[in-house]
Amino acid sequence: MREEKVTISILKWLEKNDWKIISYDFPQSGTGILLHKNSFSRDQKNKGGIIPDVIAKKSNVVVYFENKDRYYQDDFTKIEDLKVKNEYTESLTKLLGSLSRLTIYYGIGIPALPSEIKKCLSSSNKIDFLISVRDNYSIEINYGAEIFN
Repeated sequence: MREEKVTISILKWLEKNDWKIISYDFPQSGTGILLHKNSFSRDQKNKGGIIPDVIAKKSNVVVYFENKDRYYQDDFTKIEDLKVKNEYTESLTKLLGSLSRLTIYYGIGIPALPSEIKKCLSSSNKIDFLISVRDNYSIEINYGAEIFN
């Protein structure tokens, strides 16, 4: 399953469950919102910028997705850095408004392949949730289900 199908399935599932989609991006499409590091200056162009695959909001909860077609350790490190370093708070505030009223959870979306899920779960200490998409495009929450209840 391609990353685009993972993203589309997650978007549909979120909307069905009353989440408001703030932004989304498909690989190589340029449709997403570029988040810059704090203290970004215009002469840096896009250096250090990231484009989340999906950002959605429900009440005071925000979910941030990186979606892939398989396990990539670098994405787990990227998510962990986002959570710990808070280097993108200025861009997130511009996008979401005051962050003090929000709880942001960071996670990964992948196809529901048992071997890939197992690899992802071995790095679950770096993320808040893991969601997988089955062949029939239904969603399985593999880790962090309480976020979506």
